[in-house]
Amino acid sequence: MRRAVLLAVLAAALPDAASAAAQAGAAVLRLPLDADVAGMGGAFTALSRGLPSLGVNPAGVAGAERPELETTFHSGVLSDEYGFLGYAHPLAYGVPFAGLAYYNSGTVPLVFSNGTQSTVVAEQDYIGMLGWAMRFGDGLSAGVMARAFRFTLAQQATATGFSGDAGLRWDTPLKGLQFGAAVQNAGPGVKFEDATDPLPLTERVGAAYTAEWRPDFMLTSYYSALRFTTTADGVQVRGETAFPAVGGEFAIDIGSASIAIRTGWNFDPQAASGLSYGVGVREGPFTLSYAQAAAGELGNVQYGSLSVHF
Repeated sequence: MRRAVLLAVLAAALPDAASAAAQAGAAVLRLPLDADVAGMGGAFTALSRGLPSLGVNPAGVAGAERPELETTFHSGVLSDEYGFLGYAHPLAYGVPFAGLAYYNSGTVPLVFSNGTQSTVVAEQDYIGMLGWAMRFGDGLSAGVMARAFRFTLAQQATATGFSGDAGLRWDTPLKGLQFGAAVQNAGPGVKFEDATDPLPLTERVGAAYTAEWRPDFMLTSYYSALRFTTTADGVQVRGETAFPAVGGEFAIDIGSASIAIRTGWNFDPQAASGLSYGVGVREGPFTLSYAQAAAGELGNVQYGSLSVHF
């Protein structure tokens, strides 16, 4: 009885729009794994960026040209924390990759009718990821990923399970134009106590276009190239209204370095949709990215990513 009461109070204390804990752990599967993705409003389905693509379309991981290690940290609006560590290693026949994500929603104080008090961790999750992406002919690439997860609510109830993602990408004959499609979080539901919640099965389609300029004056200067990328996604989550997301990125190469400015807008009516923005700096094998994404009246969620290409 104590456990049931505690879980009911906990569910009421965590609003849906504010935290991944609100849907008994399943919503944590929808959090961005990379600051680049967050900065562009999540509109990343058609892009092929190596590990940054992992949380949107596993086919995009085929864009990894060298072994790649990435870590991401997310600081949320309710003192929650989310971390990700991933590795991709290109081989002759594709790019295997693996990742581990951790989520902690922070503590909540609880007072029971008999006067006793307790402070518990509202939600603590671990998610393991393993997958493969590869390129085919004619600009096609594909990727699959399996997840295994363990969700714990209020240090009392635990659920384990698995899910899978699959995606396709196409670099069209028109230079710079790309299309992508993916299915995420396919699998059985998550069961806490006697109730089973379905996973947030997500279908995504997207398009992207990248234009690159190398003006004559750049051929003899320190600045070597300018790139502008626009993206647009259509997203359908199980039981929710479909919504679009759009993003843009402006990048300039400066010697061996590159600086990118990103922005986007997520139109999800079920969550805290709104503006996102970010910046990324690459120098040699290192890339550092930062982003903020709107979370409605609760403020902004911050993301930071660091990657190393070997």
